[in-house]
Amino acid sequence: ARGSAPGDRGFGGGRRGGVDRWDPDGRQGSERSKVVGVKLDEEGHLWWDEASGVCTYFQDRRRKWPFYTDRRGMQKLAALVKANAALRARNNELLVAMGNPADVAREGERLYVEKPTLRGEDNVTWSFSEYGHPGLQLHYLKLKSWQRFTETYALMERADQRGAFDQACAAAAGPGARALRIVSIGGGPGYELFAAEQFFREYKGVERLELYNTDIQPTWRGYSEALGFRFKEFDIFEGNLLETLGVDAVDYVIISYVMIYVGSIPGNPAHERVCDMLQTLLQTGGARAVIVSERGEQQASCKMMESRGVHVERLMQQDLGLDERQVLLLPPGSAPLRLKPSPAPLTFPNVPFEEHKIKRGGAKGAGGSQTRWYT
Repeated sequence: ARGSAPGDRGFGGGRRGGVDRWDPDGRQGSERSKVVGVKLDEEGHLWWDEASGVCTYFQDRRRKWPFYTDRRGMQKLAALVKANAALRARNNELLVAMGNPADVAREGERLYVEKPTLRGEDNVTWSFSEYGHPGLQLHYLKLKSWQRFTETYALMERADQRGAFDQACAAAAGPGARALRIVSIGGGPGYELFAAEQFFREYKGVERLELYNTDIQPTWRGYSEALGFRFKEFDIFEGNLLETLGVDAVDYVIISYVMIYVGSIPGNPAHERVCDMLQTLLQTGGARAVIVSERGEQQASCKMMESRGVHVERLMQQDLGLDERQVLLLPPGSAPLRLKPSPAPLTFPNVPFEEHKIKRGGAKGAGGSQTRWYT
């Protein structure tokens, strides 16, 4: 069996490979991993075995690469399934309204898997119209929910292991303090924000949260509002974030799988403006930190932000090579964060996966992560 259960030294999940070809029957590739226990979701991505106390979950379409967590992680993923039901119901209404829901869903799966726009020169995963396609959104809800929730939750825990949120949480608990204010840029339906809400409310004990989700694609509004979040249409290339939200400052900005498309090409005027905007936001007290998740282990955006004096706190383990998939951008002049003594273990270990580093003998010379297991 690939991987190992919680508490073992090994890891669970992940693979190397290229972009998938569309397989409408879902039979391409190896057999699905066999799991034990009770299925907790409709498609079989989440399983709980009471006897062993091990929760097995999958983030890939064919349910081939297992990840593991414990009862606490299972409860959070079960809450995700429950919350996602409202989004699936919203999506079903859109599919039915188009008159041929099965065909729309099938075309959406093709777009989701083949990513035809990504194969072109537009430097985006999906085009604006593809991103608003109800069939593609169905498969986004089915699959991206697992990845975006667990990766964001793990990022929050890694940052908390360094005390990144202690000051803001203490301030939010003070008398007369405003709610802790968090915004997600390019958040789609809002899974990153849902992870942040779970983390700050349940793990950090913050009672008052003010949560904003933004995206350039307005059709995500209904999904985001179904999760209980305020939604603002926002183009990071054009808009002013604080003006769009109608606030003077936020505490945290979450940017997940977006920087590679908007702030990673040195010398590109649009990308340079995005980095300038984030630097100004941090420099002027408009945000305490920008929380970034990305796909590749080496991110040009990190050097671009450091060149502006921004402190980049790399949260992933660096002993097997540079890994910038999860970072905090902190105001210029910030001191490096120190790991707390005896930090709590991660709820979702090996997220994002790291066992490929061991197999290749470390990250040196690898040219960044080539993994696309989550398609």
